[in-house]
Amino acid sequence: MYAKLAWRNLRRSLRDYAIYFMTLVFAVAIFYIFNSVPDQPAFLSLSESQRRMARAGVEAMEWVSTVMTGVVALLVFYANRVIVRKRSRELGTYLLLGMDQGRLALLLLAETTAIGAAALGAGLALGVALSQAFGLLVEQVLRVTAAPRGVVYSPRAALWTLLLYGLMFLVVALWQAAAVYRQRLIELITGSRRNEEFPVRSRPLAAGAGLLSAATLGTAYWLADRVSRTTGLDPTDPRVPVGIALGVAGTYLLFLALAGLLTGIRRRARGWLARGLNLFLYRQVTSKINTHALMLATISLMLTFTICAMSTGLGLGSAVRKGIEDSVPFRYMVTSSDPHQEYAGLRALFAAHGVPDEQVVEFVLVYTDLRGADLMLPEDADRLRDDPEAGHAAWLQVRAVAASAYRGLRALKGHPDVPVPADGYLVHARADGHPAATAAVEALARALAAGHRVELAGHTLRPAARQVLTEPFGGGLVGIGPLLVVPDAALETLLAGGETLAERLLVAEPPGAEPDGLAEAAAEWAAAQWLEDGWVSFTSQAETMGTLYLIEGILVFLSFYVGIMFILISATLLALQQVTDVLEHRQRFAVLSKLGCDDAMLSRLIARQVGLYFLTPVLVALLHSGVALVALNRALVREAAYDTVGPAALVTAGIFAAVYGTYYLLSVRSCRSLYRPEAAA
Repeated sequence: MYAKLAWRNLRRSLRDYAIYFMTLVFAVAIFYIFNSVPDQPAFLSLSESQRRMARAGVEAMEWVSTVMTGVVALLVFYANRVIVRKRSRELGTYLLLGMDQGRLALLLLAETTAIGAAALGAGLALGVALSQAFGLLVEQVLRVTAAPRGVVYSPRAALWTLLLYGLMFLVVALWQAAAVYRQRLIELITGSRRNEEFPVRSRPLAAGAGLLSAATLGTAYWLADRVSRTTGLDPTDPRVPVGIALGVAGTYLLFLALAGLLTGIRRRARGWLARGLNLFLYRQVTSKINTHALMLATISLMLTFTICAMSTGLGLGSAVRKGIEDSVPFRYMVTSSDPHQEYAGLRALFAAHGVPDEQVVEFVLVYTDLRGADLMLPEDADRLRDDPEAGHAAWLQVRAVAASAYRGLRALKGHPDVPVPADGYLVHARADGHPAATAAVEALARALAAGHRVELAGHTLRPAARQVLTEPFGGGLVGIGPLLVVPDAALETLLAGGETLAERLLVAEPPGAEPDGLAEAAAEWAAAQWLEDGWVSFTSQAETMGTLYLIEGILVFLSFYVGIMFILISATLLALQQVTDVLEHRQRFAVLSKLGCDDAMLSRLIARQVGLYFLTPVLVALLHSGVALVALNRALVREAAYDTVGPAALVTAGIFAAVYGTYYLLSVRSCRSLYRPEAAA
């Protein structure tokens, strides 16, 4: 008999709380998918050095996964608490009919454990199925082509999922059964009528909380704006935690004040409320906001974090990729701190791998005594020296390169030749959209247009071109400060001084496909060069870009994992409250039906009621995240010319709307089926 009773209750629970069960299935599936990354073919195709770096990202994902499991555990704990509270009259009836309290606790334990086991099994099956497609996504993000394999299955991820989620479901089931075992009969009979939060009914108190909320949130927004306009991104800035704390406090105050404020508005909007079912709708929504104010505030903060995390993760990943792509324009680059470094063995290695000598350029970068201001007109130099945000280019030491080497570099990249006469010079500077770089380029261009002459190592040089050259040559050649292109004789004079800091570089651009084994061989050659007081480094464009795509992938995966889970949890909490209220108050809709409301009117009423309830925390979250993202975008544009947060926010909004909208439609459908008059009979 008890088995039949448990089976009947289990089927009814899965029918009434299908959205909650679906979320558990997706949570298990997503956990398995992201923890299966180390066993994906794309990951196994990475080089050994990339795989070592990737392990740090995998460990971060595992740590985040564990934390998110704790968040899901809170969802399961809260959901079971709400479900049992709504069923408390039913459970009390079992006791009245003669069931002892121990068997009631075992019955509830069996039901909760069965739901958890079903969600765990279905989630693992779904995770294994979806991980096949996820492997293709990993290939796209990491930019690798993996060897074809059969069905990918990660025993480690499956075991970790079973242990973590199985333990979580078991702990929650035991706690729930113990809680019911300790409750008295009168508590079970009256449990469904107790509110979870204390509602704010006093209008003066609500108005005071509203004013305090406005002041608190206004201060938090002002601090975000101030921080975004301060030079230098400093996460330890005390204004950051203060602003976050004020934003959290202001959000809770806002929701605690909403119900009382909405009650006051109701008395002044009788004309609109008197039409149709608006008054009924208004009372339903304000009652839910009042009763669940703390939960709605928490959901709003979770959604704010979700939007900001996903937008920042996507935006920073794209920005870092663009920045590093511009900083490694050549296939191979070797740099030595010894200006007399011998590269004959390396040249022979390149030749043995089919790289012609004309595709290799060897040169010296020399640090001069000039500063950026020496290449500018006096008025521009004085102005930039006094500019704390855009003036650092005026103070930086200028590096020089021989004209012959510079022409070879331009030829490697297919840029047009720019001749340099014996008494001429060129200026090459970074132009990446950063305000400081733009200000420096404009100042340098005005000096060149004015024919500004430069004194260098006893040579008086005049501009060989009237514009600043800005082709991307990478941070190793053209950094924040300008690069001065001088005649070969002037560079030799600089080197002859003997005390000038200089570096010898070699860049190579093999034609066609990258030669097999060349990168590994060149790296071994560089590692074998030993300098007593210096260094030799080798950079491969493919290796650097692979590392870059790995970093971008980790940022994207982590932000998506956290973001999707928070959206699922938030939407599930809202849907769960709607469904439980339906089960408790569907008699009200039966009365409306008897009073003459047809199915179309009730359907529209349900859609509007669920929509307003779902929309309330979203509006606050959009306001918070809009302020935060505008401030973050302003700071990143100023500090690093990363103007990618805006487009990433649009992608995030699309994902958010799709997932959140799906839960809204499912909630409306569930509520309509439960609000049917025959269901209430």
